[in-house]
Amino acid sequence: RLCWDPHSSPADAFRKVFHQLQATEWGVDESTRRSCQSKGKTEDECQNYVRVLLLNGSRLFTCGTNAFMPMCTTRPVTDISSVLESIGGVARCPYDPRHNSTAMITESGEVYAATVTDFSSRDPIIYRSLGNMPPLRTAQYNSKWLNEPHFVSAYEAGRFTYLFLRENAVEQDCGKMVFSRVARVCQNDIGGRFLLEDTWTTFMKARLNCSRSGDVPFYYHELQSTFYLPEQDLIYGVFTTNVNSIAASAVCAFNLSAITQAFNGPFRYQENPRTSWLSTPNPIPNFQCGTVNDSGPGGNLTERSLQDAQRLFLMSEVVQPISTDPLVTQDNIRFSRLAVDIVQGRDTLYHVMYISTEYGTIIKALSTTNKSLRGCYLEEMSIRPENMQEPILNLQILHSDRSLFVGLPSRVLKIPLERCSNYKTEQDCLGARDPYCGWDRKQKRCTTIEDSSNMSQWSQDITKCPERNLTQDGGFGQWSPWQACNHDDGGEGTSTCQCRTRACDNPRPQCGGMECVGANIEVANCSRYTYCTNPYAC
Repeated sequence: RLCWDPHSSPADAFRKVFHQLQATEWGVDESTRRSCQSKGKTEDECQNYVRVLLLNGSRLFTCGTNAFMPMCTTRPVTDISSVLESIGGVARCPYDPRHNSTAMITESGEVYAATVTDFSSRDPIIYRSLGNMPPLRTAQYNSKWLNEPHFVSAYEAGRFTYLFLRENAVEQDCGKMVFSRVARVCQNDIGGRFLLEDTWTTFMKARLNCSRSGDVPFYYHELQSTFYLPEQDLIYGVFTTNVNSIAASAVCAFNLSAITQAFNGPFRYQENPRTSWLSTPNPIPNFQCGTVNDSGPGGNLTERSLQDAQRLFLMSEVVQPISTDPLVTQDNIRFSRLAVDIVQGRDTLYHVMYISTEYGTIIKALSTTNKSLRGCYLEEMSIRPENMQEPILNLQILHSDRSLFVGLPSRVLKIPLERCSNYKTEQDCLGARDPYCGWDRKQKRCTTIEDSSNMSQWSQDITKCPERNLTQDGGFGQWSPWQACNHDDGGEGTSTCQCRTRACDNPRPQCGGMECVGANIEVANCSRYTYCTNPYAC
């Protein structure tokens, strides 16, 4: 996992986590491992898999599966081998390392975890613990609150904590279907009195819509990953089709205001299992986590009626994305992770998306509502050898280092965000349509906007998508320096010569283009030595 403190600068996180390299082993004791295996789990399952890694100031909060007996520790960032505190990990970390869970920590130390609380993964939970607030959870064994969820991410915004997930749609009457959701709770929620004790009173959830428009819309039902841009109040999401259907993927973005609008709208309510889900008005249409002004036993309770909180939590309106159609779509492939960078171009800001695929590649694409630029693929990067099959587990952007960090099962890769020097000519530089790059007419090279000599001399052309899969004939690069070499001319001896080489890489031939024509090696100034068997003949 890759993590840094959301409450401090990314530069601090990079310095703490990447510059001060540390390693520690957190294994499982033998008795715990034997107990795990006695319950039918395999040796691989009965290990300790770290599933929660949260940085908060100078401390690192981490939880592991611990052979199906979850455990959490708090460690100093300066010495991660030292354990300051150990606590149980139930409701903070999954038992099974394959379970999709998420967690976040607030500046005051409250941990919000979305996971399961039991060995068999039958009791899903959104749980707050630690810090200064009382522990709260979602209603237990109530499929209307959470129905076999797969948790994706959690963020705080204002006085709310937002959680993103996909789950079986309880309101779907005709067959089983998965919907993507955003759930919301108030951070000042203290639970109910007598009713909903130790349970959220502000829990609500709404469906997210990511679909291709048309008479019969094509829905991407399953949320896989999100990326939050707090400065833009924007949530990006990767959506796919179900694993049992034809592979297809999309990226949609949602304004926080659109999410709030759905939560301010009416609820959907089912009176009993034999009745339909019907729309019902919202008693508090602009709910803002207010509390009851009462110094008595009900003091500090949220202003939601406990009866309403118990039955009204599913919103009737669907959260709509910022554009009618997805920002990016791709058939016959499944996207997995997403990171988004905000780039200052010559005339405007651009959102550049980095999207990982099931094949281990990373697609760099433009996010825009401009139809002529929608779905623009800038490039696709292959980050592993063809014979290696490693899934991409995480993508993180570190702006202070201008790098994209890629988390793989066995390593972490660092990729520069800006690679303008790859474009050797003005045509290549402008034709790439890369928001990071422009042509500096004074320096006669492709540079970033920060490295330009003068803005009036720096040009950029992002008016259409770059042309892909063009036939390109090969061209030779520069000759290497002369160096000594041995040359076998097919005779009885060899020659000591001066040699130089050049590669067919400026550009490389592609899409059926011709190979370079001409020699790729030159030999000169040879001195031949011949071995003689007859000294009188030499």
